[in-house]
Amino acid sequence: MLVLLRRIMALAWDHKYSAIPVLIVTVATQLLMLASAIGQGLAIDVIRATADQNAPEPSWPLGIQPPASWSFTATIASIGAVVLLLSIVSGAGRFAQRYTDEWFSQRCVIDLRTRLYRKLQRLDFSFFDDHDTGQVINRFTSDVQAVRAFMQGVMIRLVIALVTLGVFLVFMLRESALLTVVCMVALPIQFIVIWHYGRSTKPKFKVQAELVDGLIHKLQEAIAGIRVIRAFGRAREQTAGFDEAAAEARDQRIRLSKSVGTHIPMIQAGGMLTAAVLLGVGGWLVLQNQQAAEAAAASGGVRASDVGITLGALWVFRSLLLQLSGQVETIIFVFAQAPEAFAGADRIFGFLDEEVRIDQPAAPVDSARPSGEIAFENVGFAYPDGPPVLENVSFTIHPGETVAIVGRTGSGKSTLLSLIARFHDPTEGRVLLDGVDVREWSLDALRGHLGYVFQETFLFSNTVHNNVAFGPVQLERDAVRAATDAAQATDFINELDGGFDTIIGERGMDLSGGQRQRLTIARALANDPKILILDDALTAVDPITETRIQEALDPLRRDRTTIIVAHRLSTLRRADRIVVLDAGRVVGVGTHRELMSEKGHYREAALIQLAMDEHPDAEPAEGGRQ
Repeated sequence: MLVLLRRIMALAWDHKYSAIPVLIVTVATQLLMLASAIGQGLAIDVIRATADQNAPEPSWPLGIQPPASWSFTATIASIGAVVLLLSIVSGAGRFAQRYTDEWFSQRCVIDLRTRLYRKLQRLDFSFFDDHDTGQVINRFTSDVQAVRAFMQGVMIRLVIALVTLGVFLVFMLRESALLTVVCMVALPIQFIVIWHYGRSTKPKFKVQAELVDGLIHKLQEAIAGIRVIRAFGRAREQTAGFDEAAAEARDQRIRLSKSVGTHIPMIQAGGMLTAAVLLGVGGWLVLQNQQAAEAAAASGGVRASDVGITLGALWVFRSLLLQLSGQVETIIFVFAQAPEAFAGADRIFGFLDEEVRIDQPAAPVDSARPSGEIAFENVGFAYPDGPPVLENVSFTIHPGETVAIVGRTGSGKSTLLSLIARFHDPTEGRVLLDGVDVREWSLDALRGHLGYVFQETFLFSNTVHNNVAFGPVQLERDAVRAATDAAQATDFINELDGGFDTIIGERGMDLSGGQRQRLTIARALANDPKILILDDALTAVDPITETRIQEALDPLRRDRTTIIVAHRLSTLRRADRIVVLDAGRVVGVGTHRELMSEKGHYREAALIQLAMDEHPDAEPAEGGRQ
């Protein structure tokens, strides 16, 4: 917990200059409140001295007294006017205090969210394989808000309370050291109780946060998969599952509330103890002061103010103690929520401490325009705690060459392509671009030379133009139009209500699968990449559109290296060479004609496809099933 506290403090320290206005406004406000309380106490002593000739004389602050000619009414009215003015200015100060501490805490929150987002952009794909979307989103929302509540509710309030305590203690000790000490006796007990509460409930808050993660994950899945849920009539079962998860989170929160209900009354009892001490000891001191005043009046010896305290001073004590107790109780209440904040902070800093496996090299290689030669040298890859996906893969793709990658489902085709872009790094061997290990290339430079079309299409909720122009270079409409022409997408774009300025719905769900795929192909072509990677990108389009895209891509391939994961013979025949993968190993390399002349997976799959094309209603042979 202390480690987490230090890290939260370090975050706040980065914005220390933003906290200066908070301190200035706080000191000014507390001084105004003190002056107002002293004025009220003075009014009480003036009234009492006027009503009872044996009462102690009022002690005027800073030696400022009204003229002797002033009447009682004028004196009280003047004191009341000053107290009213101080109260108004103090109210404005409290507003400024609230505004400045919110400004400070929000700057810290924005900084924290920015750090999280920057880390999110640096993490490799394996992190997202291991963490669902709900967990990640909850770091940015609930966990950050829990830390913000702690910073604003404890750290800032603690500073305010310490400033308040310093200002008020000067007056309180001056009036009565005894009463001041006895009124503070409950504070250590209260903090011991809250410390025990924090240590006992932090693990429970962590469980609560994990349950909320699961709830958000279920919600995210329900929104993303609403069509599947409706199509298969599973709405009732999905609702029941969500209700069960929500009930589990609810029950955990109720268990936490029992801990709160056990400890908070003990803390509040300390405040009531302080009030009882104030009345008992304070009343006795007022009586002592009264007796001293009567003795002084009779003998003309001892001054009344040297013994006990006046009734007005007791009123000031009460006012200041209420203010101080209110702030201390606020801190204690937020400390009650501190375990939740620490659980959130633990998860946030755990996220920030995640190892970045794919990072910039110490001396990155950069090239304005590589030739496009790609070589795999004895490449092996396995996901953490998983079996090998690729084993001893070796082949070279020459500049300007079009190479197709084929193989059964799960043979490692997509993983092989991901190694070129360094979405993952090989666990064995090397992947070279222009003879240089891709791990030595600048990430921005490496990926800037790639045009990548993923197997699963993704479009942003933005205009068609901005989706196609999504890249490191700002593109004009003509360049975007040329890319959509090559991807055979311009015709359907022009049919949209807004053309290139049409806003695409979330994830492009208002477009067909083929339309979405053509836009992603256009996006890959828009920045004129030296290397074009199509990961099964033409499966979602019909054969006629595929042929048109292939014909449009033919002239574009002449000056770039193209790697295609494909299954259709029409695409494979256009490739200069074909690499056949099976169970993560290269089992064949050659042209379509060469591979058809050899027995193996490629010839078997091609013959089945040819037979299906000639006789669409025929069943494939048993041995040909994949």
